[in-house]
Amino acid sequence: MPSIGKMGSVLNNTMHGGGHKQIYADLMTQLAGADIAVLAASLGLVQNAAGEAEIPFCGAIYRVSRAGLRRLDGRSFSYAAGSALIRYLLQGSRIPPSGRFVTFAELAGPLFKHGSYSANALERPIVKRFAGRLPELMAAAAAFGGKPGGEGGLGSVSLIFELVPRVPMQLIFYDRDEEFPARATLLFDSNATQLIDFETLAVLVTLFVHSLTGSGQADVSGNR
Repeated sequence: MPSIGKMGSVLNNTMHGGGHKQIYADLMTQLAGADIAVLAASLGLVQNAAGEAEIPFCGAIYRVSRAGLRRLDGRSFSYAAGSALIRYLLQGSRIPPSGRFVTFAELAGPLFKHGSYSANALERPIVKRFAGRLPELMAAAAAFGGKPGGEGGLGSVSLIFELVPRVPMQLIFYDRDEEFPARATLLFDSNATQLIDFETLAVLVTLFVHSLTGSGQADVSGNR
């Protein structure tokens, strides 16, 4: 993804690089020694009778124990998705959402603050998929737990999602009309990168957009 600059290069390596299988294996080793109950409690996650922590993500439930990670529906998932969700759990932050939404660039910090990753890789696919298809956007959002909420401009649709528990995200979508093309803006809780590191957040939201738009299902539920 060289056209979207350094952020694209980092995520391309993170999500599709040959070393990601090893990253996943290393995280599985860390998971084997983790206190799942404490981590789940810190994040407000449900624990089932088997002691697995349950993480809802992209319309699916992932169950995590010391033995590993699995999807409730039995489907496979990519190393990128598995690694990001395990990292989220292992960080086990107790920091609550602030309730204030900011742009991806504001969360990125000085290294990526002036990049265009959000506009090119996150918001543009949403516009391309749902321009002129607002009912389809609403149906897809509902399948991912999205609900109307938040503040948007006149004529917009504003939807609130939990990317993962305690990491709320807002999508503001303006459909095209006779004067203006469709537009989309993704906003994130200002505490998001205090709860999870920026790289993990970036991977999770990229997978979310791919899945929401149907442009990259293999990234979330492909062979692993």
